[in-house]
Amino acid sequence: MRRLPTKWHGLLDYLVSALVIALPFLAGWQGGARWCFVTLGFLGIGYSLVTDYEWGAVGLLPMPIHLTLDAVFGAAMLVLAATLELGAFAWASAVVGALALLLVLITERRPNASPHPIRPDMP
Repeated sequence: MRRLPTKWHGLLDYLVSALVIALPFLAGWQGGARWCFVTLGFLGIGYSLVTDYEWGAVGLLPMPIHLTLDAVFGAAMLVLAATLELGAFAWASAVVGALALLLVLITERRPNASPHPIRPDMP
């Protein structure tokens, strides 16, 4: 059952992506581990900006495809937690990954209102 409106999902997209960018700096990770997380966080912001929902700036990416990318994002976070030597903060990557997958399952597949008030003709 999908109960989370896309308006709230969008806010969480940006907050989680910012957290993923900040996490390696807060945890003191270096090298490849740091740049994996930074890259993943910026990718999350990037595809959120082009999603056709309330928090999207461009509105090119349909919400179902966005949710598929969120599932890949969550799976990547789980893989990073399992494969990289992240020390005491590996749990943070696993928790973010699991929560991202949960959000995919509970988020509505279509925005409630037209996310583009300037162009209401857009679906």
